[in-house]
Amino acid sequence: MLVFSTPSPPWLLLAIYGPCSYSSKRVFWDSLSSEADRFLGAWLLIGDYNGIYSGNDHSSNHGINRGLRLMIEVVDNLGMISIPSSGFYFTWSNRRNGRNRVYSHLDRGMVNEEWWGFFPNASIELLPQTSSDHNPQVLSCFEQQSSVKRPFRFEAA
Repeated sequence: MLVFSTPSPPWLLLAIYGPCSYSSKRVFWDSLSSEADRFLGAWLLIGDYNGIYSGNDHSSNHGINRGLRLMIEVVDNLGMISIPSSGFYFTWSNRRNGRNRVYSHLDRGMVNEEWWGFFPNASIELLPQTSSDHNPQVLSCFEQQSSVKRPFRFEAA
């Protein structure tokens, strides 16, 4: 989707839903890489990548696997920047109980340098899970103004 927003020129928004199986991940990452390379402007890729970028992105911390290597390779080659997030760190849970429960950071927003130049204060708020096994993401492209009203005060010169 091409997004028109002021004051920036049009930029590309790709909503991501990455495959779960390793055999499909290579095709997905190759396709994503060529799409981002082909678009000459600013772009934002946001959604469920179904992949982790580091061992810390998974509660069991099993280390680097083949799928993780694919994501690292593409993210690094494209110079992707992860939009800072607040709220919850892990964005997915298998919703099992006790020791069988697994958490992962699968959902994120990634941008190129040009997009980040237009929206340097962008952030993502991760909301609590409701009916889905993923935490909803709320993207804010502009600096958030505090809703707390501060009292007026004179300062000594």
